[in-house]
Amino acid sequence: MDPLQPTTHHPGARRSGRLPLREIGNAHSEGRTIISYQRDRLVPTEDLSLPYWDDVSGTLRGYRVFTACRTVRGKIFRLEDHLQRLYDSAAGIHMRPPMRKETLQDILMRIVQLNMEAAPHAELLLNVIFSGGLQGCTMKQADGGAHLYIAAQPLITPDAECYERGVALATFAYQRMYPAVKLLNYVGAIIAHQIIVPQYNAYDVIFVCPEDGETILEGSTFTVFFVDSEGTIFTPPLDGRILDSITRRVVVEILSGKPQFRLRETPVRLGEVASFREAFLASTTRNVLSVTRLNDRVIGDGSPGPVTRAVHDVFEDYMKSY
Repeated sequence: MDPLQPTTHHPGARRSGRLPLREIGNAHSEGRTIISYQRDRLVPTEDLSLPYWDDVSGTLRGYRVFTACRTVRGKIFRLEDHLQRLYDSAAGIHMRPPMRKETLQDILMRIVQLNMEAAPHAELLLNVIFSGGLQGCTMKQADGGAHLYIAAQPLITPDAECYERGVALATFAYQRMYPAVKLLNYVGAIIAHQIIVPQYNAYDVIFVCPEDGETILEGSTFTVFFVDSEGTIFTPPLDGRILDSITRRVVVEILSGKPQFRLRETPVRLGEVASFREAFLASTTRNVLSVTRLNDRVIGDGSPGPVTRAVHDVFEDYMKSY
């Protein structure tokens, strides 16, 4: 059955459909209600919920993966990349996806279409979640796949001041579990934000390899880049210790095609930061954002540098033409 066709809602049942169009229309008539997706039906975001007993492997076992993608003028940015990483993440923890990739793509496009009809100029952040799929409270796979949830919300980006002045980051010795998998587990970042981030009055945190206390890995929700005195850009490699960030992938692609930029994917050590003139981070909600301090050490002259500004402009041009 087509998961986008109307169906009758029976609580607790696994359905294949959406809320009746009448109900969606009523939700839109209330103003700026945003539409999300719960298992097999469209729901207002404010009513989205992840059931407990019907998804114990997600709620108690933490058996969940996700991807966070944004829209650009009503089009989901790098959708194929996000879907591929989501399905790769599911495979990485032996999770059975809830549906074929093509079906999920259709659902996502339908959600964007409905929300664009209600607010044509509003950009969205879409968290696409695969949750559970085990037998009750056991650790065994169930016959069906994981449950699907899509949480749609307004895209919130940093204030203009962050781009004008840059931001400060703090370091925290931590490596995510299954780093190449986008798990719904941010306990390391949460602990760092309670302890390290306030200590340095920082914007966010960079993880450093706990084994050597020196190798820079990735940010809590972003990839990091550094620029040396000769203008060469360095970023940690995809060596199994960091996530294959979609925004990182875009930065690498667009810079590799422009001769004015030199980019190296190579391990970066904390002790090297003193020699770097610039640094920046990249993520779905931030694009390219300058980093001007790491812990107590000011990077360069403490303001966004020329290479960072150039990368930012190139990335913005790419977004405008997407």
